[in-house]
Amino acid sequence: MSTVAQIITWADRYFPNKVSEANKILDLDHLHKEVYNRIKRLKYEYSMNGDHTTIADQFSYSKPTDCDFDQIFKIMVSNDLQANIDNDTVWDDYEYTDLHSDVSSGTYWGRASDDAFSLLKDGDPIDTAGYEIRIYYFRTPNTLTATTDTPQLEDQYHNLLKYGLISLIASQGHNPDTQIADYYQRKFDEQFMIVEQNISKKDIKGAEFEQLGSRW
Repeated sequence: MSTVAQIITWADRYFPNKVSEANKILDLDHLHKEVYNRIKRLKYEYSMNGDHTTIADQFSYSKPTDCDFDQIFKIMVSNDLQANIDNDTVWDDYEYTDLHSDVSSGTYWGRASDDAFSLLKDGDPIDTAGYEIRIYYFRTPNTLTATTDTPQLEDQYHNLLKYGLISLIASQGHNPDTQIADYYQRKFDEQFMIVEQNISKKDIKGAEFEQLGSRW
C-alpha cells in the first residue's frame, strides 16, 4: 500500500511544483474520501451498526462516528426486543425526512444535530425501550493528516489518487497550468471508467454464478 509520502513523491516527480506539503495532504485527504466513497457505492460495500437500542420516549440517538449523514441510506427498528431477535423478526423501515414535513403518521428518521439522528413513529419518539436500531451506511475512510498515513482505499485504485492529486495541484495558484490539470483529469476519468467497467463485470459474473447455482 502506498503511503501519503509515496503518493506525493510520485506527483512531485511527474509535476514539479511549489505547493506546500501541508496543502498536498489536505488535497489528498479530500480526494481520498471522494474516490473511496464513489468506489464503495459502486461496489455497494456498506456497514451496519446495530449498537443502539431504543430508549423509551427518547427523541435522538448518536450516529456512527465513521459516517456523515448523507452516507446513511437506511435505518430500521425491530418489532422484537433485542434479546428476542430471530429470522422471523419484523423490522420497520424508517424513511428520511427533514422534519418540516408531515410526520404525524408513519416511521421517520431525521437529522437532530451535528452528530445525532431522531426517530419518530406516528409523530412521537418510540415509547418502548429495547428495540434494536440498525443503521446502514457507506463508511467514511480514515482522515489523512501526515505523510506516514496510508489511504484505506485498496492499492489497485491508488493511481486515481496520483492522477487526481496532480490535477488538483496544477489547477492551483495565481498561474495554474491548465494543460497539465486537464491532462491528468482525463487520465483520472479514463482510469475511473475502467474501474467502473471492472466492477460492473464482476457484478454480472456474480449474478450469473448465482443463477447457475440456483439450477442445482
